Amino acid sequence: MSDAGDGAPFCGRPGLNVATYDLRARLDGLLFGDHAPFYAARAREQGGPVLDLGCGTGRIARAMAEEAGVAVTGVDRSAAMLDRAEARRAAADPEVAARLTFREGDMVAPGVTGPFGLVVIPLRGFQEILDPDDQRRALAAAHARLAPGGRLVLDLFDPRLEACLPAGDDAPLTLPPFPLDDGTTVHVQARERRNDPFHQIMREDWRFTQYAADGTLLREEAEVLCLRWTYRREMRYLLELAGFVPEAEYGDFDASPPAYGKQQIWVARLSTL
Repeated sequence: MSDAGDGAPFCGRPGLNVATYDLRARLDGLLFGDHAPFYAARAREQGGPVLDLGCGTGRIARAMAEEAGVAVTGVDRSAAMLDRAEARRAAADPEVAARLTFREGDMVAPGVTGPFGLVVIPLRGFQEILDPDDQRRALAAAHARLAPGGRLVLDLFDPRLEACLPAGDDAPLTLPPFPLDDGTTVHVQARERRNDPFHQIMREDWRFTQYAADGTLLREEAEVLCLRWTYRREMRYLLELAGFVPEAEYGDFDASPPAYGKQQIWVARLSTL
């Protein structure tokens, strides 16, 4: 999994990364399409209960519970993210809150048994698994928790080859400032990217800087984001090795055909063989 500057997982500790996560997810939705309506629609079609692996702050889980009316169990290995998921659950309508459960665990060993009608790995969470053997174990864990007729849905980036070169990229990417409820502002910058094409892993240095309303610097935090890129054919083979039959493949959250450099969005069912 990805590591923070002090060895903690990315978003694994309380701090500015976790505090700005939902704001960054909203920006991500504007740039690449909002994940939540897509997953809510899949939950409505498939029915529950739903297992949300890598649930983070519970944004997708709540959308499925609210819009599809299904019970959702969210699993994440970050206690800091689960704290925010619980806060989101507590703020929901009581009927929606009753459908939501959050547990600490990871994709390889979720710590829940099922069976579930639907397993989802949203927001490119599958790419945080850096070892191909662990990727297979995670898919096997999803397979083992699906009821007959159940489906797996997950999304990841389709890698652009120019972004995967050994030289990496030292040009910083500065995101718009994110205002917090306490009146402060957090500036987020993704700095140097280091690529390992042999293992298909990228590492990015992230810097989070918080300012008071008068511009006074309050604190800075550094973390490292690690992701493994997976090619479309490779992903298809991984699914098949884990006992899935790819049923649909999309290039975005509007269900457009797959296309190079866009999203990889997979819907897979259990193999009957």
